[in-house]
Amino acid sequence: MINYDPKRWWLVLLSFPRSPVFTTLLLDVIGVGIYAGLVVWVQERLGFEAPLGPQILSLLGIILGLLLVFRTNTAYDRWWEGRRLLGQLTNVSRALARQLDAMLPGQARERRDTYAELLAAWPVALTQRLRGNGLREPGRLSSELVCALQGDIRQGALPREALISLTPMMAAFDDIQGGCERILKTPIPFSYSSYVKQFVLFFALLAPFALADEFGYGTIIAEMFIFFSTMGLELLAGEVEEPFGQDRNDLPVDDIATGIALDVRWILGAKGSESRVQG
Repeated sequence: MINYDPKRWWLVLLSFPRSPVFTTLLLDVIGVGIYAGLVVWVQERLGFEAPLGPQILSLLGIILGLLLVFRTNTAYDRWWEGRRLLGQLTNVSRALARQLDAMLPGQARERRDTYAELLAAWPVALTQRLRGNGLREPGRLSSELVCALQGDIRQGALPREALISLTPMMAAFDDIQGGCERILKTPIPFSYSSYVKQFVLFFALLAPFALADEFGYGTIIAEMFIFFSTMGLELLAGEVEEPFGQDRNDLPVDDIATGIALDVRWILGAKGSESRVQG
């Protein structure tokens, strides 16, 4: 994820050459500019004028605008739901660690280390599963965590009432995993995504014929801005709709997992938590 200061807007503007959308569309924008120049040249050379005017772009632009608004809103909703689920994971992990810290005896160092490592490993396993390269399943870690809790309750290391207070938190891990998998396995319907791209391309191909008579070779600049603004929104939506990857605008899943690991180890006083206290 790209970190930036929104208050320093001029730095955001100056960084546009490094933006993923700009670098992806650079050659395409140049290509549509050349296409627009050829259309104007052919019309002037042959005296041919298409029976179109800027009004057709206004009518089609309304439809295109509605499509792009729905497309970007849907993509951002998926991105934000992913961030909300990761925030819920952070809260549940900390709350469970605090409950265990309060219930476990202070001298139960081994049990504290075990729970800390299980809780620290769960976000990493979820991240790997969402990216398709998981070595440890989060569901298996959840089962190990439940078994550890049940075993400690039977042996008296945890009070029997712990089962009542800790069960909802354990269920929350399954809810979080299911929510993330729902986003991952339910992409935007292909027909809709394909239609938006086709409409943007059709709009860009039609625009020079509607603008050439009035703007002349200024159509080249207009065509390049039209294509960059419309196709850029479509590409931006496509980038953020899958929030768990490793693209520049995806969620900082690795940083969140690292933060959870540090928190739970510190709360439970596990090995390696001393550096967190000193920092």
